[in-house]
Amino acid sequence: MAWEQARENPPPDFPALPPLAPGRYTNDEFYELEQRHLWSQVWLYAAHLDQLPDPGDYLLLEIPNLSAFLIHGADGEIRAFYNVCSHRGAPLVRAPSGNSASLRCTYHQWTYDTQGDLIAVMDERDFPAPFDKSCLGLQAIRCERWGNWIFVSESEQIEPLTKWLGAINSEFHQFEIEKLRPVEIKHYEVQCNWKLTMDAFLEVYHINGIHPKTVAPSLDHRGAVMTLFPNGHTRMTCPTNATPKQSGARQLQQAGSMPRITNGEIASTYHVSHNVFPNLITPTSDSARQFLMFWPITKTRTRVDVAHFGADWGAGERPSGWEAYLEFWDVIMAEDLQFLEWQQQAVLSKGFKGYRLSYMERRIYYAHEAIDKAIGVSHIPEALRVDPRLARFIEQ
Repeated sequence: MAWEQARENPPPDFPALPPLAPGRYTNDEFYELEQRHLWSQVWLYAAHLDQLPDPGDYLLLEIPNLSAFLIHGADGEIRAFYNVCSHRGAPLVRAPSGNSASLRCTYHQWTYDTQGDLIAVMDERDFPAPFDKSCLGLQAIRCERWGNWIFVSESEQIEPLTKWLGAINSEFHQFEIEKLRPVEIKHYEVQCNWKLTMDAFLEVYHINGIHPKTVAPSLDHRGAVMTLFPNGHTRMTCPTNATPKQSGARQLQQAGSMPRITNGEIASTYHVSHNVFPNLITPTSDSARQFLMFWPITKTRTRVDVAHFGADWGAGERPSGWEAYLEFWDVIMAEDLQFLEWQQQAVLSKGFKGYRLSYMERRIYYAHEAIDKAIGVSHIPEALRVDPRLARFIEQ
C-alpha cells in the first residue's frame, strides 16, 4: 500500500491496455454469447443455508434464465433441480419458498420426493411398458456449499466449488463465515448492461466523485492494491484514512448495537473486497459482509442484489442498528447507480470509442479477459474481443 501511495507512474512492466470495445455493452450477438456460454460455465451464488433450515424446505432461485429450485432433502442434503416436471415440463415450484414432504406437479399430479425421485404417476396404467419411474426423476444441477453459502452450476466440467475459488476460499478461512447469518436481501434495478454495474464495483477510482461524503472520507484510493487470481477472481485491499473524519457506515456501526464479525488482521484494519467471477462482489465492514450480485435481465437491464450478512444475534429480533445501516446502504447504492443509465446511452454514441482503463482499473480489464475465455474467444467477433495482456500478473 505504501508503494502504491508513493508511486508516480504505473509499474514499468505494466502494459498499456487497449480500449474495450463499446459493443461489449451494446451488441446483441455478444449478449447472446454470454447467455449461451458464460453463465452456465461458472459457479453462481444461490442462497444461504439458513434460508432452508429444515427437511422439506424449498426455495425458488432468482437467477435469471435458470428455472431451478433448492430443496432440503429428508436425508439432510441440499440439492438443486431444474424446475421442470419430467412428464411435460410444467413447473413443480411456483411459490418463492415453502416446505413440503414431496413435490407434486399440479398439472398432471406426477409426484417426486425431496431427493428428486419420481414416486407416483397418475394413471400409470396408461403408459406402455417398459415404464421405469427410476429413470424419470428430476434433473439435478450441481450444488455445493462454501461455508453456509450455497452455489449452483450447470457445468459438469467445472472444478469443485472450493477448488475453483482457490485463494479466495483459503483467505476466507480466517473470517469464520459459518457464524454469519443472512439479514436481508435488497434488490435494485438499473437500465444498463450488467457489466457496466459490475465494472463500477471493481475499482475505487470513482469514490471522490461519487461518494464524497459517504465512502471517500474513510478510504485512500491511491493506496489500493489489486490482486488477480486464476479463474477470473480478484481482490482489492484499500488503506483507510487515519483521520478523525470517518465514513457514515463506520459511525453507524460504532453507534449501533450490531455485533462485530470476525474479519482477520488485514480486513479488520483495511477495506478488503473480493470479486468471485463473474458477478459477485464481497465487501466487508466491522459488523457486516455483503454479497453484491449483478444479474442480466436483458441486454440493457440489470438487477443488482445486495445480500447482507451479520454475526448471529441469537433469538429475537435483529439488532436495531441494522435499520440505519441498511438505509445507509441504500444511499451508497443510489450513489453508485446514479450514472449508469446515462453511461449506457453514452456507450451507444458514435462519439464513444471504447473504455480506456488505467493501472488502477485493471480488475475491470481482467474480468473482461475472463469473460472472453469463458465464452471461447473463437466464438467472439474479432472487433469485440479483448486482447489478453494480464496473464503474467495473475497470482498463482
